[in-house]
Amino acid sequence: MKYLSKYTTSLLLLVLSSTLVAATDSKEDDKPLSIIKLVGTGGDLYKNLKLNIPIRVPECNAEKEQIEQFIKSLKKRFRKASRAVGYYDTQFTPNLRRLQGCWNITVSIKANRPIKVSQIKIKLTGEGLTQKEFRELRNKPPYQRGDILNHKKYTDYKAKLKEVSQTFGYFDAAFETHEITVNPRRYSANVNLSFNTGKRYRFGKVSIQQGVLNKKVIQNFLQIKQGDLYSSERLIRQQQLLQNSGYYADIKIEALHQQAVNQSVPIHIKLTAKKRNAYKFKVGYGTDTGPRVSAELERRWTGSKGQRLNLSATASPKLSTFSARLTEPKANPEDDTLSYLFEWKQDINGDITSRSLKLGADYTRKTASDWQQAASITYLRDTTQVNNEAATQSQLTLLGLKVEKIKADNLIFPLHGWRLKGEVQGAIKNILSDENVLQFRGEGKYIKKIGDGRFISRLNLGYTVVGDLDILPKSLRFFAGGGQSVRGYAFESLGESNTEGSILGGQHLLTTSIEYDYPIADGWGVAAFIDAGNAFNDWKSQNLKVGLGIGARWRSPVGPVRIDIGFPKDRFADPRLHLSIGADL
Repeated sequence: MKYLSKYTTSLLLLVLSSTLVAATDSKEDDKPLSIIKLVGTGGDLYKNLKLNIPIRVPECNAEKEQIEQFIKSLKKRFRKASRAVGYYDTQFTPNLRRLQGCWNITVSIKANRPIKVSQIKIKLTGEGLTQKEFRELRNKPPYQRGDILNHKKYTDYKAKLKEVSQTFGYFDAAFETHEITVNPRRYSANVNLSFNTGKRYRFGKVSIQQGVLNKKVIQNFLQIKQGDLYSSERLIRQQQLLQNSGYYADIKIEALHQQAVNQSVPIHIKLTAKKRNAYKFKVGYGTDTGPRVSAELERRWTGSKGQRLNLSATASPKLSTFSARLTEPKANPEDDTLSYLFEWKQDINGDITSRSLKLGADYTRKTASDWQQAASITYLRDTTQVNNEAATQSQLTLLGLKVEKIKADNLIFPLHGWRLKGEVQGAIKNILSDENVLQFRGEGKYIKKIGDGRFISRLNLGYTVVGDLDILPKSLRFFAGGGQSVRGYAFESLGESNTEGSILGGQHLLTTSIEYDYPIADGWGVAAFIDAGNAFNDWKSQNLKVGLGIGARWRSPVGPVRIDIGFPKDRFADPRLHLSIGADL
């Protein structure tokens, strides 16, 4: 204990002394510094002189000899800085005064006549002249005759030439001439620049080190091929494609310039696989669905063909599901996939319940204009029951087509953007189907910044051709009401009703909304909205319901959170709270 006590005392003294030293150093760092002012000029000259004021400035209580020495070195720095922006004959007159116990250095600046470019010769040669980027640089020289000789423009121009060369594989590019001749007496300068791009290199042999996909499938993920013209932008795009594949945790792409032969650069790609399985568990609550728990298993690849398996289950008082989806990458894996789906669902929300089993397949692709297109075939077996009525069983084999596009400046918190989605599906009686069904769904949403806030509009349409609503499974019926529909009304509480008042849904749908949200603090905002819509069987008797209200908005780390209070027009004294989380588009 004796030795421990001594050790503890010594340690405390060491900590205290370190703290005192740190405090002393902090006080020294906080000592006031001499004040430096520049007067008599502006523009590029003033900006560059300000940038060249040293970081270490004498303290207010420094000796006069130290201040005078500092002024000498400052004038040298200023002469170089003024020449850099074309002023070779600048005069600096410092004035030193001591005010309120601190040195004040005022430097009066007389710029005098600047050096101007009288002649400029820019010459580009080599294969690079076929490259748009080189031609643009040639047509936009750093100076025009009569411009002040700002040397930064010259060095930036040279850097751009080298950057384009490296980006597009002109690795032998070189300056044959690069000089600026200044005549101080005439205040003029001649700029002479000659740049030879040389030949453009190509991609050489592409070697891949990985252990997930077979040779045929991994080749589908390669956008760079041996013999293609070199481009570092394509290498970046290749890395992004491999990252987006979801198979690899680490991706290294090396261009082996030192091993280039005959203007061909070998490429080596090393891929480190992610963990094969990923698990997610969630607990949540929504005013439309109530409390819920969910679990998900993603098997990132089931074999060397790269097929991905997703198993997910959700349980809640209103909606419970289990689904399995197997997704297979096709020839263009970034844009084309083939998926197989199994889904069981129990929906007991509202006055109508449903238990369904779904088997299907869909082929999805993205066009060059970013439209998402999908073709699907789905077998649906469903049991739907309205309160106090006999259950209706149905089977339908649905063929479907879907298109969708989202365009926005930011997918999570957009200020400008829109989304369009259209879907058509149908079944033919006696072809694994009980009835003829044809259905169309359309959705549109538009966001535009107006003032400091955003204007948000939404339109949802649905149209069904079927003999009788009663034979439609619940999943094919339309309902309105809820946080993403007509606020002020409960989820799926709007639609046609029977004689007992039970909501049956409708063959058709029309909902629309306008909203304005306004930021009030960092990450927070308020909103006002008007919604209208309903689900119905006859377009001549739509009986649109109207809800209006106010809300709060929070830009949370997981996405936008919306809290709304909606007032139904026909029951204004009975408002409803809506909570939703997710992207605006």
